[in-house]
Order: sequence, then structure tokens, then C-alpha cells
Amino acid sequence: MFGLNLNKKSGFTLAEIMVTLGLIGAISALTIPTLAYNYRSKVLEEQFRSTYSDIKQIGTMLNYQKGDVGEYAYSLTKDNSDYAKFNQWQTEFMSMLNGGNRFESNQGVAAIATQLSSIYKNGGGSPGPYRFALNGAGNLQKLAGSNYLCDNGQIWLDSKGRIWTFNLENAIICVDINGSGNPNRYNIDIFAFIPMSSKMVAKWLYNDEDNPNNYAGQIVLCNADALHTDNLGNTRPTWDGTAKKYTNAKSALDNCPFNFPVDNIAPPGKSAKGKDVTSSDTYWKKYIEYK
Repeated sequence: MFGLNLNKKSGFTLAEIMVTLGLIGAISALTIPTLAYNYRSKVLEEQFRSTYSDIKQIGTMLNYQKGDVGEYAYSLTKDNSDYAKFNQWQTEFMSMLNGGNRFESNQGVAAIATQLSSIYKNGGGSPGPYRFALNGAGNLQKLAGSNYLCDNGQIWLDSKGRIWTFNLENAIICVDINGSGNPNRYNIDIFAFIPMSSKMVAKWLYNDEDNPNNYAGQIVLCNADALHTDNLGNTRPTWDGTAKKYTNAKSALDNCPFNFPVDNIAPPGKSAKGKDVTSSDTYWKKYIEYK
């Protein structure tokens, strides 16, 4: 007669435990980076949306206070030699941001570039700013020389830690939405906005140049990378008073508006590292995945 073996032990063998741990590790290796990518891109998205909301509110306030935010901004920056008026524009804009204060007051292209590099370095970020191309030769390209799109104003910080700089020629507003933190790349965390008059809004936003009175001035998101290239940010639109049209063939505003980075702005084709990029991809997601 057979009895029960009460001393028999049940459990996992060492080999089974090792296999299980290996599977857990493999699954984690696949999922954790994806979660991290999604989290980091979502943080940048929220910082961008918050910043754009702040800028739109300032544009609305200036419309009420000054009549037309674009006309007002251009009245203070139309004379490239009148730095006092340009300083009025950047000072007034920053006064509408919570905690907006000068961080560095030196003006000049070389000074701005040097100071920004120092700010980014001391903040633990890359020296920036850099261009980012989803496809083409090399997806990280250091900006040539000491050029920087917003290079002839002053450097400002606000209570959210954002870095603000300005361009005189088109009253361009540049902002690094996460301060000195990486990646410090155009159209990833560094964005450019241009104040547009009602006439400009009619032409560049709605292709309705004949009816400018139907629109109000606003501050518009533009392609920072394109504005930087060949100094297009310095090229003003030309108004023909007789024809009541803008007549120049190319101006900085031709790079506006710029679709939200969360929308379909990634070019189809291959990234710099040979990965597929479709029209449904976003700059934030692809930057974080492909850098």
C-alpha cells in the first residue's frame, strides 16, 4: 500500500526563475523606453501649449491696449538703429509675463550666442541651439558660427524657467520652453513667434489680402529653423501703399504660420538614421526616438 509523501516540496527551480527574470527584463527593455519617450514628448507638448497660450493672451491684451499688436510691434522695430524703441518692445512684452526679468543685458550677435551657450552649459544642458532635421544629412547640425535667430535683443527669464530672446528686424520673439534643459533645438523646445498686423494676418494666415478689416492682429508661431536659415528672419515684408498689397517675393512671414509640432509636420521619407518617418509623426516624438 502506497502512502502520501508529505515531505515532497514544490516550487520553482533555479532555471525556471532565471528564465522568468529574463522574460521580465526583456519585456521591460521594450516597454520602459517607450513609456519614457511618450512621457518626455508629452512634457514638451504641455510646455509648448502653455507657452503658446501665454503668448496669445499677450497678443490679445496688446490689441486692446495698443490697437493692433502687429502694427505696434513694427512701429517700435521699424528703425533698426533705434535700439531704445526695440528695448521698449521687449521690455513691455516681458512685463506681461509672470516674473519676466532680464538675465543678461548685453546686446549684439556674438554676446547673445556666448551668453546663451554659458546659460545652457551651466544649466546642465547641451550648448545649443541646434537645428534638427528628421531627414537629410545629419539630424543634428550646429548652427553656423555665432548666429542665432533672436540675436540682437536681451536674454530674459520668467517664473516658469523659460528663456526669452528677441530679433529686432521682425520683432520676433524666441522662447526656449524648458529653459536650459535639453534638447535646445529649434522647433523642438526653441520656438519663434512673430507679431502680425491685421493686414499680415489676412495675407499669411487666411490668404485674404483684400479684406484685412475682417481680422485682428495676433502673435503667430513660425518655423524657427527656416527663419534662421540664410537670415530669413531679418527679411521684412514690403507694403505697397498704392496697390495696398505686400509686394516682396520673400519675407520672414513666408515661414508662418508653422503648424503645431503635435500635428502633421514631419516630412515623409527616411530619418537621418534611416528610419521611416510618416506624415502622422511629430517632431517631439521623433526627436526623442531618433536622437
